[in-house]
Amino acid sequence: MKRKTSNQIDDAGFTCGNNSNFQMNINGFRISIAFGPGCHVSDRDIRFNSDFDAPFNHMIWGSSDAEVLIWDRNGDPINWDDGVQQVCGMCSPDTVARFIGCLVNCPDGDDPTNALRQINMAQV
Repeated sequence: MKRKTSNQIDDAGFTCGNNSNFQMNINGFRISIAFGPGCHVSDRDIRFNSDFDAPFNHMIWGSSDAEVLIWDRNGDPINWDDGVQQVCGMCSPDTVARFIGCLVNCPDGDDPTNALRQINMAQV
């Protein structure tokens, strides 16, 4: 098993953390899917009332939705609707899958930001 420190994860295809999030590299982009305490999820107990280390006390930790952060091919976070927000919260599994599909199919040199924003708006 490969172990890395947090500042050395960029070349790993998959990483996970805190028993409640994971990241993956896709076609030069990086996506983070997080659903632990403090994350922008619809379950208020998870979001506001769970201790940060609560996921470690469970064999399986889950949520009906997740927050998503996507980095572009230059390593910069993609900004959502207001140009400032970098995390897209309360994303359903279908929305996350659509984000991944968009990133997989994004040609070199193209910017998927508008397509990702449309996917996000379609879930609202």
